[in-house]
Amino acid sequence: MIKIILSLCLSVAYSSIFSQNIPTEYIPVKGITGKYSEKRTLKVFILAGQSNAVGYNNIHEFHGGKKNYRTAFRKRSDIRFWPGSNARNGFANRWTRLQVGISDISGQPSFRKACFGPEIGFGETISEELPNEDVAIIKYAVGATGIARSKDYHDYIPALKGFDDKGKNWHPPVEAEEAGILYRDLMTNIHAALASLKQTRRDFEISGFIWMQGEHEAGISRTMANDYGKLLILFMNSVRHDLGVMNLPFVVGEVNSHTWAFADIGRESQAAACRNDQRSLLIKTTDLSRKGIGGLAHFDADSMLILGNRFAQGMFQLLGIKSAGVTSRLVIQ
Repeated sequence: MIKIILSLCLSVAYSSIFSQNIPTEYIPVKGITGKYSEKRTLKVFILAGQSNAVGYNNIHEFHGGKKNYRTAFRKRSDIRFWPGSNARNGFANRWTRLQVGISDISGQPSFRKACFGPEIGFGETISEELPNEDVAIIKYAVGATGIARSKDYHDYIPALKGFDDKGKNWHPPVEAEEAGILYRDLMTNIHAALASLKQTRRDFEISGFIWMQGEHEAGISRTMANDYGKLLILFMNSVRHDLGVMNLPFVVGEVNSHTWAFADIGRESQAAACRNDQRSLLIKTTDLSRKGIGGLAHFDADSMLILGNRFAQGMFQLLGIKSAGVTSRLVIQ
């Protein structure tokens, strides 16, 4: 229980969860060299979630496995990246190259200019497997956050009695109530990024959504964990509706193997939701290591790279793309 409380407190302390306004004049895509062809439709993928979508790690802890440092973490000049309105100073609200060190984790020295989320492994795999496709990734992620609204729940673990998220959640709009702050910010970021692409007169399509979240609900409330499946389905369907892409595929990261109070319930809820949604897949995470600077709640550098790779494999499966890397063991049916 102590470990759970410490992990949650660290996540809150390290996270920057305050909304930031996006300027009305969007920065167009420019100054990016690569293999782009204006004749090809740009495939846009969206990444969102809590701390393991942000990336609480450090590239200098990377051990490599079969990939060397230069290969795995070079700046991807052939993948466009919108790191979100809460990105590191100088990168917010504009397109850049896919690269590490852009996520802003409250200025903590351990993470500054060195952390990364699933976008790196995802982008690396997409680029390797689909070399003739043009790809862009839009990211907006905030640590220690959930889909569930705190006002709807009261059965928190004792240490978090009276927890109030102050509206900073991913809950979609329902029954004439406006969406949570983070859901609204997510949509604002997506529309800002797409508006910037439109300025370049480039054809694009929203091709898939990567969602890494659930530890929030699994860590603080049994009822939240039980409800997570229906919350996830509500979120996925609302995103599809609001983006006008009703068949948008979702790859969902499994609640990790940290000692969350209601982890098993949360994972079961995730699995049930993905079984009931034909355009989603639950991606295995419980075998991934969490031995880095981010602590036991967060994937280390090596595992984050693997996680991004698995998200790409799941996306290939949903999109009907044949890939040598796809293995069923990484997808929880």
